[in-house]
Amino acid sequence: QMARAIIDTRGERADAASGHRAAGALDGASAEIDAHDRHEAITTDTRSADQVRADVFADLLLAGTPALDDTRDTTAGPLGAIRARVQVVIPALALAGADEPCDLVGRSPIDPTTARLLAGSAPTWERLVTDPITGTVLAVDSYRVPSAMRRHLQARDQHCRFPGCRMAAIRCEVDHTHDHALGGATETANLAHLCQRHHSMKQFTAWRVRQLSGGVLEWTSPLGRTYREDAPQPAVAFTPAEPPHDTGRAPF
Repeated sequence: QMARAIIDTRGERADAASGHRAAGALDGASAEIDAHDRHEAITTDTRSADQVRADVFADLLLAGTPALDDTRDTTAGPLGAIRARVQVVIPALALAGADEPCDLVGRSPIDPTTARLLAGSAPTWERLVTDPITGTVLAVDSYRVPSAMRRHLQARDQHCRFPGCRMAAIRCEVDHTHDHALGGATETANLAHLCQRHHSMKQFTAWRVRQLSGGVLEWTSPLGRTYREDAPQPAVAFTPAEPPHDTGRAPF
């Protein structure tokens, strides 16, 4: 509501200012159109400093991140470093359309419609696992794999982890061995690289897989046969050098 009020106030002031300039604008309309044709490709930001601050504040409240500055280029520029983090507690049934109570952390309860709108525009979701009795937060994770964990998995897997497939890990997808939607955690013990073909095969066919300790995958075919896929060993290995032979005289 605060952001909407800021935008509405700006619009009212702009309308009032344009009303006072209406008479003079008609006389100079032709000249302005000609100038616009000559400089059509040039976009100039005519906002004052206070208006820019108000727009940034409204963007942070409404969208969580500021809009791109199209007067410069298509990149976020200095505003790209500004990030607002909004935490909304939403029951799973509320996302499915039920009228369950939701909460804007640190502020107040919000209606389910607003909560679904915020959830739909969020770039990432974080899942909170709570104790069913006390409500204590036990764990927090997200579906997206952090960059450090992704590098670790690439070094461990090296290629697609389906038996016999050697598609390079950099061209594969990181898959949750136990589906994230069914409670699988985003951790190295539940992630492995699969190429697009074998990722789809795992999702939509009768092939099944479980991950053992050490990154070992145990695949089960539709016929019930089991295949073990060990984590590949690094291609480069070094053996200790033999100690030099002492050909000198004994000290006694």
